[in-house]
Amino acid sequence: MLDDSDSTKTTQRSLLRWGSRFAGGAALGALLVALPLTYGSPLGPDPVQIASVSFVIIGCGLMGMLWGQALINAVLDALGKTGL
Repeated sequence: MLDDSDSTKTTQRSLLRWGSRFAGGAALGALLVALPLTYGSPLGPDPVQIASVSFVIIGCGLMGMLWGQALINAVLDALGKTGL
């Protein structure tokens, strides 16, 4: 039986949950960035492209924190319908 009276355990579980949601969303963002690279689209060391890639990955991580598994399921479902 879990003892929920200890607030530090609740805080640690909450931080772990938010962290895992961010990591899942960021991994999803990295997957979305990697898709064009698999088809031969070169990604040069242009600062604008690096900033765009970073924005996509961090943005997906933040959206993953907010919407959690629902976001990941929706994006993977949309990717599944593309026939990739």
